Amino acid sequence: EFNLNITVEDGFAPNNEETFINFRYEVDRDLLKQLTDRSSFGRLTIFDHQQHLRARILDSLDRNGPLFDMFFVFSDESIHVAANQYLFPVMLLGEDATDFTTIESRVVEDLWTQFRFQEGFAPRSVRHPDTFDFVAFNQARQDWQDENVLIALNAFEQGKSIVKHGEEEEEPPTSSDAKIATA
Repeated sequence: EFNLNITVEDGFAPNNEETFINFRYEVDRDLLKQLTDRSSFGRLTIFDHQQHLRARILDSLDRNGPLFDMFFVFSDESIHVAANQYLFPVMLLGEDATDFTTIESRVVEDLWTQFRFQEGFAPRSVRHPDTFDFVAFNQARQDWQDENVLIALNAFEQGKSIVKHGEEEEEPPTSSDAKIATA
C-alpha cells in the first residue's frame, strides 16, 4: 500500500523505460553475492535460497535500507514467481540423480550473470535415465515451492509490521532442508 505513493521523481516519469529495463535485465551483483556468500564449500542449498528469499523480501520493504525496491509489488502471482525462482537453479541445474537439495554456487552465479545454461547442460532425467525418480523430483519441487510461498508470505507480513512498528523479530528457519541438515 505504501508503494502506491511513489513519485515521478523516484523513477516513474512517463517514457522512462530505461529505469524499468535496467531493473529487469541488470543483475544486481551485490544481491547475487549475498546469495553466493551463503554457500558452504562452494555449494548452495535450497535452505540457502530460502533464507535469501526471506531476507530479500524484508530488504525490499525497508524504506531506509540500501536495497529498498521501488518496484516491489507483492501479488499472488509474485508470490508464486518468487517461490519458483528461489528453487529453480537447484532443482533444474543440479547434478545428482537423487539429491535435489544442493548445487555448485558457481553454476547459480553463471545462470544469473550469463542468462544461459552451463555448457553441455542436460536435465537430470536425461543424464540419469535409469536412476532418476520423476515422482520424488516433483514431490520435492512441490514441497519446497509450498514452503517458499509460506516463507514469502511470512516475510512480507513481518516486513509490513517492521514498516508499521519499526521493530524486527527474528523468525526461525522453517525449511525442510534445515530439518535434513539436523537429522
